[in-house]
This record gives sequence, C-alpha cells and structure tokens, in this order.
Amino acid sequence: MDIVIVGTGNIAHCFGHLLKIHGHQVIQIVGRNQARAAELGEMLHAPYITDLLDINMEADMYLLAVSDAAYPVLNDELRLGRRMVAHTAGAVPLSAIAKISSNTGVMYPLQSIRKEIKNYPPIPIMLEASNDEVMKRLQALAQSIASSITVTDSHQRLQYHLTGVLVNNFTNHLFARAKAYCEKEHLDFTLLQPIIKETFDRLEKFAPETVQTGPALRQDETTMALHRELLANDEYLQLVYNVMSDSIFNFHDKAGK
Repeated sequence: MDIVIVGTGNIAHCFGHLLKIHGHQVIQIVGRNQARAAELGEMLHAPYITDLLDINMEADMYLLAVSDAAYPVLNDELRLGRRMVAHTAGAVPLSAIAKISSNTGVMYPLQSIRKEIKNYPPIPIMLEASNDEVMKRLQALAQSIASSITVTDSHQRLQYHLTGVLVNNFTNHLFARAKAYCEKEHLDFTLLQPIIKETFDRLEKFAPETVQTGPALRQDETTMALHRELLANDEYLQLVYNVMSDSIFNFHDKAGK
C-alpha cells in the first residue's frame, strides 16, 4: 500500500520502518516539527511536509501516529473525505477522528516502542474499524508487522492500554526508583538484574499470582518494618512500598478465602 504517516514519534518510526521493509511504500511524512519530520523522511526515503494543507491525497491509507492530545486538533483541521484513515492510540476512541473521514479505523500496537531500538520486539496489534472494508484493509496492513491481531472496540482497547501501563510503565518506574536508591546508597544496581530477569521469565510458564513471594505475602511485619525504616527519608518510595505491600496481602488474602 501507499501510506502517509502523520506524526514523527516512536510509533511513526516503528510503523514506518516495519511497513517499508515488508513491501509497503511510505509516500509522505507529515509533522509539525520540521527537523523531526525531515529525520523520519530521510530514514524512510519519503518527502515530508509540515502543513496539513499540503498532504498527499493519493495514499491508500493515512496512519495517524501523534500524541493523544493532538487528535482533537487533527479532527478539526484534517479533511480526507472517504479516504481510509487509522489512528494508533490506545486511549483514544475511534470516534475521535470521525470528522477526518467516513472510513476510519484504529491500529494500536500493544507494546512499548522506542525509536532508538531498531530490533523491535513482537508487536500485538489491536484493530477497530468503522466498517468492514476498512477492517479488511487494516487486517492486510497489520499482518505485515504484527505478532498477533485482535479486534477490539474502543472500551476494550482502553482497558488493554490501562493494563499495559500497569505491567510496563509502572514496573519500569519501579526499576528506576530502585536504581536511584542504589545509587544514593552506593549499591550496585546490576546485582538486581538476575532477579529482574527471573521475575519476567517465570511469566512464560506460570501465572503471576502463583509465583508471588516476599514479606508482604507472608505478612512478615518485622522485615517490612526494617524496610520502611530504610525508606524513612523517601516519602514517595515508602508510599509505594506500603501500597504495594497492602495490595499483595489483600489480593492473596481474598484469593485464599
């Protein structure tokens, strides 16, 4: 397909790269930031523009890969008639681009993507469409780059987006806070990497609730008191410790009843 990509961030880079190597042609990049648009255009050997009025009207598909806050602006400013348009956001409903075209869809990657990492991981893609013809076109496009394809509505996609935040964004932040604590206390964070790897490796064989360990699970108040004392000067990390410990205990206490 001939594709126009609107956006210059992580998803625009990822989708552009993968679509190109799987035989699709990116015929234009649209970005408000000229330097970023030029960078992506050079990578994909595609011309770029910074004004929506100059958008190429001959594409088979228009992929919107912008920030969530930018969709209301695009919905007001971009008009593509009956041309097929799909956004790539997890928390944005399909209706958010209804003014842009009468043929709209969603192609959302349920994955943490950084443009700096070119060896992309498996990417489950969630699809939604305003009609069967758009769905057929999105399925053909997604098959080129997806590790799996799931059809969801906007509410289900939002729920998946929430769980993605929980398992990826929140856990990564815990790693960052643990690393900061180690640096403050002159500890070697790399010694934690084996336990981090083991935590995720277990999920390939076991349900997470069956392999929970730690002082909160066994209600080891002595150990938890010592931990809280170590965190006395870190209000936020102590709060995280307390909330997570309570959540672990309550989750497993209810499950056991």
